This record gives sequence, structure tokens and C-alpha cells, in this order.
Amino acid sequence: MGEEVLVLLGPSGAGKSTVLNMIAGLVTPDAGIITYNDLTFFRRLAGQQPINLPPYRRGIGYCLQHPGLFPHLDVARNISYGAPPRMSPGEKETRLQVLLQLLRLKGLEKRRPGELSGGQQQRVALARALFNRPRLLLLDEPFASLDNLIRTRLRQDLLAVRRSFQVPMILVTHDLEEAYMLGDRIAVMDNGRILQVGKREEVFYRPRTRQVARFVGFRNIWEGRVKACDREGDVLLVAGEKFEVLLPYADLKPGQRVVFGIRPEDVMFIRPGRSLNRPVRENLLQVQIVTVVPEVQGYRLFLRLGGDAYDIEMLLPRHVYQKESLVPGDQIMVSLKKNALHLFKE
Repeated sequence: MGEEVLVLLGPSGAGKSTVLNMIAGLVTPDAGIITYNDLTFFRRLAGQQPINLPPYRRGIGYCLQHPGLFPHLDVARNISYGAPPRMSPGEKETRLQVLLQLLRLKGLEKRRPGELSGGQQQRVALARALFNRPRLLLLDEPFASLDNLIRTRLRQDLLAVRRSFQVPMILVTHDLEEAYMLGDRIAVMDNGRILQVGKREEVFYRPRTRQVARFVGFRNIWEGRVKACDREGDVLLVAGEKFEVLLPYADLKPGQRVVFGIRPEDVMFIRPGRSLNRPVRENLLQVQIVTVVPEVQGYRLFLRLGGDAYDIEMLLPRHVYQKESLVPGDQIMVSLKKNALHLFKE
């Protein structure tokens, strides 16, 4: 996996932590094979010699949600606790100082865990996991119990670790922002299975199935039937229950049932009068605002075409919402941009 960060993304109980524990050697699979580059950690296959390297021979650093520090040891001794017996005092001190500097722990060397904040404890745990220069770093939701401000800082620390140590990582999380910020590749898991794995842009913006789409933030998902296909014009005309839309061409046949959707942030608000100056012709819909929910970075609008429930979810930047003075009951125009619409498998 090179020096990339692979994120295991999925709901609680999906099996993410179990995968890490099997890689680390803390859980033994019933059968299968676990390899890293040309090194086999585990193998149990019919007709082959079984292999099961003990955890200490796998060269893995592991950082959990709970720091698990030794309460009777200070920061310096916690970090260097697992140093090999043959490591010289000079090298031990050099590694310690590098980690103290990198993870903002300078001046805390003599403190014990009970004298540290939650974020400081987690940085000590990360430093300990890195001390022996692991070939692979496993991170099981290490920031989950911390508040947002500390989590943001620790994500930056993790990026700094990556630049300095160039160690490949596998990170478990169910936080979409964290997954997108830190992951080069994303593996979406549920019920012990990997539903999709790929580059973060591919998984977040081109999910293969409806299940993956819902998990990575596609809140607008509809069913419809193909009305027409035009390869030359790169157009697929789909009729949903309440509206028709144009999507990028796909090799489908008229009458074929499809599932399609768009992310809320990709629904475009059309300001009144804009069509007079800069025409927007793609999938224009007249809708009514049902509900407005304020969020930290903007406003979430629930829109309907008709009936009692809402049909479309849209995210608007704060400055746009406030400038337009939108309120529930307003009629507005939106565009579902063709290239932002995506087809899913069932």
C-alpha cells in the first residue's frame, strides 16, 4: 500500500476493528491470508503450511481510542517503553526527542498520564506507537473521544507524522470529514464485508451502490426509468416519480429501471434573475422550501416538488442563505447539474 493512508469507513459493528486486530495478530482468523508487501503475517489455507506470526514479530504500531498509558510512568518512559534491549541510550534519546518535538510534547516529558489532557495523552500514545519505527501503523478511532477542536489539531499532527515518518497507515473511523481529510484510499465496510474500496474522490463522489452512497453523504437518492439514451450527446434521460433529469450517458436501454442521486452540496440554487444573464438549463426544478436547518458551515434546506414530504436536500453556504433571506414556504429554483448526478447499482 506504499505510504498511503487507507481508511476503513463504516457504521459501528461493521467489523473495522476486528480487521485491525487480525492484522495486528490480536485476533486469529478461521482461515485466509494476511500479507504486507512480501511478508506473510498469517496463512491458513488448505494444502499450505500454516503461518501465524506473533504480534511482536509483525512490526506494527497500534493506537487505540483509549490511550492505554502506564499511569506510573512519565511521558518519556511511556513513549520509549517498548524500546528493544539492544537499542543504545543515544539512539533511544534521539528518537524520543524527535517524537516529543513532532507531536508537541516538549516540556511534558516528566509528567504522568494523570497530569495530561485527553489530547496530550493521545499524542503520547501515538508517539509510543511510532517509537520503534513500525512498518505499518494501525489507528482505531484514536480521536473519537475528544472534542472537535482537539480532534482538528490531532488530525494535523497525524498529517505531520505522515510527512516525517512516511509510514503507511490504516485508520478506522465513521467520521466522513476525517475519512476524506486523512485517507488516500477509502474502504467502506458493513456487516463484515468491504462494499467498495478506491481513491477517496471515487468512493465519495462515484459510489457504486445505493448503500455506499447513503453512507458517504448522498442524501438525495431516487428511482426512475430510462426514457432515452444519446451516446453522441453524452446524455441519458431518466424519468423519476416527480421529475425528469439528464445524466451523463450510460449504456442502458429505454424502460430500464435505475437508481440515481446527487449530493446535497451539489444542488445548485438559482438566484432570481440569474437566468437572464447566465442561463442555466440543466435539470431546472421549481421547488418550495419546507424546512431550514442551520449548521456550522451553512444551512441545510429541505425542498419539495409537491405533496407533504420533502423531495430534495440542499446545502447552502451561509452568505448565500443570508443574502437571499430565504424562509420556509418560499418558492425557489434549483438545478441538479448533469455531471453531479450519479447512477448507482441496487
